[in-house]
Amino acid sequence: MKARGDFYRAEALREAGYFAKAEALYKSVLRLSGDSGLRAEASLGSALGLRAVGDTKGASARLKDARRAAKAAGLDLADRIDLEEALVLRAAEKYDAALSRLRPRLRGADAAETAFLWWAVGGCYRFQGRLQDAVTAFRKSMSYASKAGDKVGRGYALFGLAGAVRVKGDAAASDRYYREAGRLFEGTGDDFGRAYAACGGANALRQLGQLDEAERGYRRAYAIYAKLGDPVDLAYVDWGWGEVHLKRGELVAALKRFALAEKAFRSGHETRGVVLCLHSRARCLHALGKTAQAERLFAQGVALARRARIHTHLESFT
Repeated sequence: MKARGDFYRAEALREAGYFAKAEALYKSVLRLSGDSGLRAEASLGSALGLRAVGDTKGASARLKDARRAAKAAGLDLADRIDLEEALVLRAAEKYDAALSRLRPRLRGADAAETAFLWWAVGGCYRFQGRLQDAVTAFRKSMSYASKAGDKVGRGYALFGLAGAVRVKGDAAASDRYYREAGRLFEGTGDDFGRAYAACGGANALRQLGQLDEAERGYRRAYAIYAKLGDPVDLAYVDWGWGEVHLKRGELVAALKRFALAEKAFRSGHETRGVVLCLHSRARCLHALGKTAQAERLFAQGVALARRARIHTHLESFT
């Protein structure tokens, strides 16, 4: 009974974005329960949470456990596990492989699933540098989420759209989309969604030059992400906050934020974040007269992005 209760609590915590607390409970279930069916569901839930915080190796291991336990229990979880494997590939920056598994699933999917799939596909396109394709995918996701009456799905599609149009240089539209998404998540209990809206909105405001308001957004996002136990997304807050300091000429404060962010990005194997930090640090150091060091960091960032086949080093409006 305790193991099953822990499982239900873990599921609720994960859905609200409390990934670290959820993972502790999933581990308790896997330690205590001999029920293969429960172990399969707990392994799958754990994989979702680990993938969300960037632990793709841990997520992949949990998915293998889920397959074995489901087979032992006679449960048919193959479709859910297949989908999660595709999302782990996406999180691991293997975008072509993820797309090869996500796009075929669009055939025959209902409206809610189609909305989710177009959101996932849009994220792959964005990080491949296919920005207009990403915008189109996120708009399709919004449309299908609306048809399904899925408010949360529409909110995540808006997040994707807001990020894509910001990278394309339309910070004003990005700000509008983040605000609309934020309104959808208010009162839902989805603290991850609230933090995402605050951080993303702060990024748009920073691009619009509204630095004080952007900093307030980063402070809100930081407080929530710290509570959620989400180090990678917390690192994006640190990086964005550092950019605010940099734009104000507060170079020492900026370097401190970038160092914190880079450490977390490297621990979470978040290549895009590491590239952002290397280039932000390079600009900071150049302003401080440390040009040779800045050039080395900048070159490292370009090389890292090219190895990962991403285009973060070309983005002006991140």
